[in-house]
Amino acid sequence: MNLARLVFKGDLCRPKVIYLMPPFGLLMEIFTWFGRADIDSGSFHPSGGDSEMIDALLAARMDAGCCHPPQADLRALARECGFVRSDEEYNARLRRVALGLVRRRLKSLATEEQDLLQAVEALDDLTESVNLLDERLYEWSRLHQDEKVHGRNLAEALSDDEIMGELARMILGLRRSRAALEGIVGASVQRLAPNLSQIAGPILAARLISRAGGLKRLAEMPSSSIQIMGAEKALFKHLRGQAASPKHGIIYRHPAVSATSKRLRGRAARALAGKLAIASRLDYFGAGPSSELLESLERRLAEIRRRGRGESKKKN
Repeated sequence: MNLARLVFKGDLCRPKVIYLMPPFGLLMEIFTWFGRADIDSGSFHPSGGDSEMIDALLAARMDAGCCHPPQADLRALARECGFVRSDEEYNARLRRVALGLVRRRLKSLATEEQDLLQAVEALDDLTESVNLLDERLYEWSRLHQDEKVHGRNLAEALSDDEIMGELARMILGLRRSRAALEGIVGASVQRLAPNLSQIAGPILAARLISRAGGLKRLAEMPSSSIQIMGAEKALFKHLRGQAASPKHGIIYRHPAVSATSKRLRGRAARALAGKLAIASRLDYFGAGPSSELLESLERRLAEIRRRGRGESKKKN
């Protein structure tokens, strides 16, 4: 079988061409979606069944259905190697593998996002539990001491106590578990939504995705909805005429809002929400990381603060 003449004719799929330099000359191998062909020896090594082909494609990050030079005539190669007997069989096999590859990738993405949503819920549950137990330990400790110590410091101080030590150690263990879970959530959201993580920070980005019900729903939201996400009660009070319009929701945790003076927080929250909306859409459509968003946000925040200082001087 003369495989050398099949090389560089061009067809669908992207083969991976590897040149080897053994001691006695030049060899060339082609890795295709259905197997590996050794051009020098004329041997062919199939990947196996459809499942094995999909595994190999995922491992090699090769996209079935894409063209990229240099190319082999894969259709003719598959026939000559005995992998298929006709073009119709080749098309059917390629279609099955391509659909299986897409399903596997979509399933992987969906699983990762669902894991993230559950992890955020677990993180909130842990935080609530730690806060409740902190309060219980504080109330208990007041029966035996007058020092007003709270949180981790109190738990560490009482960890060896004969009476309250068990509860204190439990709280410290929950705090360690929460820190570990925060690391898992941060790593997951940075893979799933790198632009959103860069703008909001990993934990806030994860909370935004969780509150929206997924990255797709967040990407579909207008920036005005992202701005007040988490402030729904205040919004309903405003709609009933019982309160002023809320300026921000959970994005208040971002330094761009919380570190800004009170009278400028509405503008800062609006600027941040706009960039978060863009970042979520970039991540959902797989545009890849972009440093321009963060730079643009920093420029906008600097402009808001500069104008705010100018307005203060005019009033004075």
